[in-house]
Amino acid sequence: MKVIEVFGAGLTALMVVIAAIYFVVSFAPILWPAFVASRNRPDLPRPVVFVAVVAALVYGAFSFIGFAVLLPVEAYGAFVAPSLEASGAAYGAGILRLSRFFTEYWWLFVPPIQLGLTWFITGQVGRRWQHICSAPLLVLGIREMAS
Repeated sequence: MKVIEVFGAGLTALMVVIAAIYFVVSFAPILWPAFVASRNRPDLPRPVVFVAVVAALVYGAFSFIGFAVLLPVEAYGAFVAPSLEASGAAYGAGILRLSRFFTEYWWLFVPPIQLGLTWFITGQVGRRWQHICSAPLLVLGIREMAS
């Protein structure tokens, strides 16, 4: 009740709605492929595996973007830039400003990037899923369980 007293009922309700939307968006890599598999493509083989593959690809691509882009920029800002500034050469000031901006406001970029990746990967995998599932199991390195 103290939250309502501090922020008021309207702002508290808005914060709850935004938190709920953020929660749903964070599970978009699972919810959207499940919706596509159940509604748009009832003939889609192995729909649970489709959802798992798309979710793994989305979360993996999102993590890769974070590690491949942000980690080198943060390493530059932590190790290289201070040495350059101490020697009087201020190379990469724009990169440092951008890095600080992403460090402070990274949470704003998570939903659009994740939604974009979810939409793109679901479309790409969905178009090829019939072909992927029709591949012989021996080609994939998996032996048939049924005799």
